Amino acid sequence: MAIWTALLVKAVATALIVVIASVAAEAAGPFWGGLIISLPIAAGPAYVMLSLQHDAGFIAASALGSFAANAATFVLLTVIALLAPRYPRYPRYIVIGGGVSSWLIAVLAIRAVEFSLGGAALLNVVVTVLALWLTRPATRVPAVARGTRRRGWLVLPLRAALVGLVVASVVTASRALGPGVTGMASVFPVAFTSFAFLVLPRVGGAAAAAVMAAAIRAMPGFALSLLALHLVAEPFGAWWALLAMLSTSLLWSAGMLLWRTARARPAAAVSAPGPGICRSSPSQGA
Repeated sequence: MAIWTALLVKAVATALIVVIASVAAEAAGPFWGGLIISLPIAAGPAYVMLSLQHDAGFIAASALGSFAANAATFVLLTVIALLAPRYPRYPRYIVIGGGVSSWLIAVLAIRAVEFSLGGAALLNVVVTVLALWLTRPATRVPAVARGTRRRGWLVLPLRAALVGLVVASVVTASRALGPGVTGMASVFPVAFTSFAFLVLPRVGGAAAAAVMAAAIRAMPGFALSLLALHLVAEPFGAWWALLAMLSTSLLWSAGMLLWRTARARPAAAVSAPGPGICRSSPSQGA
């Protein structure tokens, strides 16, 4: 009973983390939305729970499976980013169902190959480059408009229950699944799918696609965090590996923020009026 109670508490805590992050992402715009929702808010707590049940070798092997399967998440994000602008002509079940179906197909294809660390890294690089190229049009949406529809009172509890169910199922079945399948299941993109389900009717398809495209640009940080988890787990232990996982993801996010700030400064300097130049006011003549 104590084990199940602890699992329930951890699953609920994980669900709350995902819900808070996705609600913040909805209100923050494409760049911030993609950055927030790409943090290891579901896989991180799942690996914490796995570390309580398994040794460092299991965690390292699972992380390698997650690293390879992470390429499928780029496929899901790309498909949703391409389908979302056609909403509402394409209903939500087509947009999200297309993304999830593509993820399942990609994961099954990845599962059929025994990837080494180098092979998994190459796979992620190739899929990332393709995803960046295919989703360039979606990045041109400047901001996420505020939704005009009120969020139903059942949406957040249902989303929390979905996340908690996935995390609890992965951890419970991990002994039977083995490290490879456990790693793949741990990175099921429940945060992205639940986020897309919520925001499509609220902000529109173009804005939702922009968030997914921004997430693609933030997701290499998550891939590197899984790589760090795999490399650090056996030499230093699972808990140091989890710290390396979180630190790597945060460092990538910090780098993206610095890059965005550096790009914004020249644009601000160009738009600012030069010395001795006054901005015209409505009261001044032509």
